[in-house]
Amino acid sequence: MPEEPIYDQFLIQLLESYTSAEVAEIQKYISEWDAATYTSVAQSILDHANRKGIDPLKYLRKAHNFNKKGAIRVPKTGYRGDSSAVYRKSNEYLIVRPDQYGTEKIVTYGVNDD
Repeated sequence: MPEEPIYDQFLIQLLESYTSAEVAEIQKYISEWDAATYTSVAQSILDHANRKGIDPLKYLRKAHNFNKKGAIRVPKTGYRGDSSAVYRKSNEYLIVRPDQYGTEKIVTYGVNDD
C-alpha cells in the first residue's frame, strides 16, 4: 500500500533537508508534541527551532531527551489555567499539555541563558 501524500507545508519544509533515517527519527519525535496555538506540530517545531537558532532535528532531540526526573514541575499537580505545566531542571525547561487521553505532549523546550 503506498504512503499517503503529505499536505502539511510545514512538515514538508521540516523534512526537506534530512536523510530518510533522520526523517524517521523526526516523525517519531513529533508524535510527542502538541501543536498548541500553531496550525501543526511541524509549524511549532520550525518556529521554535528558528527563534532559538538551532537545527530542528537537534531541537527535537534535546526536547525528547529532557529528563523529567529531578525536575521541578509547576504546578506540582494538575495544570495551569492554560492547561499546561512547566518542568524546570537546571537552566532547561519543558512545557507540556495533556492531550485528549491525558498523555502529556510537549509544547516547547528551551534553555534559559544566564
